[in-house]
Amino acid sequence: MHGSMTATNKSLFERLAENMSDLVALHAPDGRYSWVSPSAERILGYSPEELIGTDPYELFHPDDAESIRNQTHQPAVSGDGNILIRYRIRRADGEYIWFETLTQPIANDKGDVVELHTTSRDVTEQQRIEDALAESEALYRVAMESLEEGVVVHDSEGRIIAHNPQAADILGLNEEELNGREPRDSRWEAIHPDGTPFPAEEHPAMVTIRTGKSCCQVLMGVYSPRWNDRRWISINSKPVPADVRNGACRAAVVVSFSDVTENIEREGQLQRWSTVYRFSGEAIILVDCEGVIRDANKAFSRIVCDEKTAWIGRCVDDITLESRSDGLFASTIWPTLESTGSWRGELWLRDANGGALATWAAMTKVKQSIAAEAQYTMILSDFSERKDTEAKLRHDAGHDSLTGLPNRLLLKDRFEVAMSTAERQNDTFACLYLDLNGFKLINDRYGHAVGDTVLQLVADRISGVMRSTDTVARIGGDEFFVIVFGLDTKSDYQSFAARISEAIGNQLKVDGLNLCIGVSIGVALYPDHGESLETLMSISDCAMYRAKQQRLSIVLADYDA
Repeated sequence: MHGSMTATNKSLFERLAENMSDLVALHAPDGRYSWVSPSAERILGYSPEELIGTDPYELFHPDDAESIRNQTHQPAVSGDGNILIRYRIRRADGEYIWFETLTQPIANDKGDVVELHTTSRDVTEQQRIEDALAESEALYRVAMESLEEGVVVHDSEGRIIAHNPQAADILGLNEEELNGREPRDSRWEAIHPDGTPFPAEEHPAMVTIRTGKSCCQVLMGVYSPRWNDRRWISINSKPVPADVRNGACRAAVVVSFSDVTENIEREGQLQRWSTVYRFSGEAIILVDCEGVIRDANKAFSRIVCDEKTAWIGRCVDDITLESRSDGLFASTIWPTLESTGSWRGELWLRDANGGALATWAAMTKVKQSIAAEAQYTMILSDFSERKDTEAKLRHDAGHDSLTGLPNRLLLKDRFEVAMSTAERQNDTFACLYLDLNGFKLINDRYGHAVGDTVLQLVADRISGVMRSTDTVARIGGDEFFVIVFGLDTKSDYQSFAARISEAIGNQLKVDGLNLCIGVSIGVALYPDHGESLETLMSISDCAMYRAKQQRLSIVLADYDA
């Protein structure tokens, strides 16, 4: 759990806590309230806003403040958890009520306690009944039957000699199973909060029998046969006064306990969720039913390159890109959430620098009570890097790794486009087959590194002649293929080929070497010489071969080829 979470209106912590009937609060290490659940107004008469920033010691009963500091506050700041204490606190109307509070420390990554989490319930009525028990055994009997807490009476040996129905219910035992049991019974399987065995001699009843002193809010886990699981109970023990223990009275200790399993499990759930929320590499944001962002974790701030406070209170639509995700919430996401409760899909975000970020988004409706406002969690997985990788793979699949020119695979696609355009416009285009002259001699004499550089320079020179509608591809070691579109006559195509030949023929400077290279070009026309890439490539190849034989730069294919 992170301290900054308490500043948000409806954080992940708040959503789990605000539906609890108990008063849930977060405190700074000095004890001051930093967040308070709405139940404060019902229980204490103060609104959360009135309590935030105030020192709760100002509300504690003067006789209880020191014990709270010594038994709860200071141990919790030191890292101790699961601390239960009962004390008096002043309501807004001036009346003191009894509180029972479970305190847990919240540590940062370094283990330093940065906040305290408390869950408190009003036990005024319970306290009143316990006090009344000391005054009258008759009242004690009535109270035992009416208490929500479990109450058991132990004799001087620790055996249970009386109990109320709730005690048996909480412990998951029937009356016969509970009567006569004592803390030494191994079937309790009692443990401390840290999981270590709870020795019988440390049981509050046995401590009170041995010392005559009361025990308060001792937390113990016991095995419940009914639940086939462990239940957590908070135990109080008080000695029966000596003046009552006369005659036939065997009662030595009265023990009361409440089932705090739900509190412990909620606390564990809060801790687990807050850990996931804080340290998840995925961006997590909370969105209300109006599409307004209520909270976000650090990962969200990282991917949008901005502080989360810049987004709190803004509509989630503000982060989507108009060109790719505009209107997606209204058209798809909200209708899907309404019908199924969840939506998954690609969502483009805009970061603080104006950059586009591809994410895979999963948005889920969070179950709330009937009275609570529906909210949603959105988890965003950044897969921009994967998209970049996919784009690179697609590029690499269609391009020559040395020159960066299209390869045969992409050339085939470009040819299909040119052919479709020519058919639609009743036009023609030329296919030029290029083979370099003198390259093998340079490659053999100066090595492959120089040869590779020559090929790259030649590719650049050919590309420099190309227009946006033309395509040049490398189809072999020193062979290139060009598609030229939109010229009017055969002589125009030959003139274009001549420009390519002239560009290649200019002297090349490579690693201090002045190199000269030539080219032979065969020209074939679509559809005059053929209507498929294979045919036109074969015919232009033959024309190029004749150019080499005749020591010409350019040869137009014969029409009877």
